[in-house]
Amino acid sequence: MSLRHIAILALPLLAVACGPEAQIKRQPGSWSQKVEILKLEGKGATPQTQVQMQKMFDAMAAMSVCVTPAAVEPEDLGKNLEQMGSRGQNCTFSNRDATGVTIGFDAVCKQADGGSMKLTARGSNAPTAQDITMTMVGTDAAGKAQGTMEMRVRASRSGDCKPGDITPPDLPPGHPSVPEAGLKP
Repeated sequence: MSLRHIAILALPLLAVACGPEAQIKRQPGSWSQKVEILKLEGKGATPQTQVQMQKMFDAMAAMSVCVTPAAVEPEDLGKNLEQMGSRGQNCTFSNRDATGVTIGFDAVCKQADGGSMKLTARGSNAPTAQDITMTMVGTDAAGKAQGTMEMRVRASRSGDCKPGDITPPDLPPGHPSVPEAGLKP
């Protein structure tokens, strides 16, 4: 499993990890996120690779997103983690902690090539900030380690939405994250 695959899998999982669960909701407003690569090892992992990836994450950190009240309402970390398997991620989760001020989970995601990705995330959650450290270890079909990536994701609210913020569209009715869609156990 290549480092590119690790990064591609990491981004949606980070997005899920950063969406707070029902007990603690993000405050609507202008939000930004910073991703810091703490460790990058494996096939093709050179210092230049880490620098390039960090530059990509830094460029994304320059963007702010306007999180609307309508966007905050359906956020539910626990529900999002549960639904990842049904969205083609093929992940099983254990040790989930999405009960409030702490966030944590362990997951194993099976890959099409027979390998797997083990993910561990731990962090803090508040209405105006999240801080999560995530470690991903990829293995091949034989169980041999192929790469490790550790990153820290910090998201913070800087106030009301501002001109120039990106405002994502509201989720459509029936989307799995919208309450009326109903999650079946």
